[in-house]
Amino acid sequence: MTPDHRLQLQIARTGDYNGIMRTTIFTFLGVAALIHFGPGGFSLTLAILVIATTAYGVLAGGVALDDIIALRDDMDDETRASAYGQIVSDRNIPTLKMISTALLALIGLAELLAVLM
Repeated sequence: MTPDHRLQLQIARTGDYNGIMRTTIFTFLGVAALIHFGPGGFSLTLAILVIATTAYGVLAGGVALDDIIALRDDMDDETRASAYGQIVSDRNIPTLKMISTALLALIGLAELLAVLM
């Protein structure tokens, strides 16, 4: 893989991760509005939507971050020695993945409890 090809993949996967998180958060926001302004009571449709949104954010976001980690590990020595390469190498992406997963799971749990109550 050439450095240019790897960089293009890195940019694309980072954009994909941002899109996944944006979609997940806005969907959670929409569900929260439906819960708040809706008629109340249990809704199986909303419960399934919350579960699906949580699964999408956790799974798709995790895969995108795994790809970013793999692309980071494929850096050539010249790029790794640059200031950009050093900063990217020092980033703790597995921790970002864990925090992202935990926060999405908490939001999903909170919305699921709101649907059930």
